Amino acid sequence: MAFSKQAFAVRIPRDFISRTPIRLSMTPMIDVVFLLIIFFLVASYFVRSEQFREVSLPEAIGAQQDLEESLPHLTITVEENGDYSVAGEAVSGERVQQRLHRLMIEADEAGRKAQLRIRADRAADYRDVRLLVEMAVREQIQSIRFAVLRAESP
Repeated sequence: MAFSKQAFAVRIPRDFISRTPIRLSMTPMIDVVFLLIIFFLVASYFVRSEQFREVSLPEAIGAQQDLEESLPHLTITVEENGDYSVAGEAVSGERVQQRLHRLMIEADEAGRKAQLRIRADRAADYRDVRLLVEMAVREQIQSIRFAVLRAESP
């Protein structure tokens, strides 16, 4: 059986090329939008959970709006009875010390300074707030902010 040296060409009909327009799939775009929505819902939940426990904050005339949101921070609530809570969960003094230590490690890894935010009930004993500040000093946290309500100036 001998083969001839004829070339075979396959031709694509012109009407086939014009029948299939290029389509962009919207599925990946919709997936990204839903992922962003989920991310922002979860992020807003954690921001709200920092201040879960209701406390009666003290008033201060020189109160300023907190603008430094980018610093690694930990918000600790000192309740009226002297208990500490983080993100709405009651914690012991030892656990607070561990959280402060972890905050410093995370801040060092990020190359930034750590910040402690204290939400103390106005009826809380100052001794409990002082103990919290001393724990922060032991961990070398240099930025401490107190949550207060802005009082009307006299």
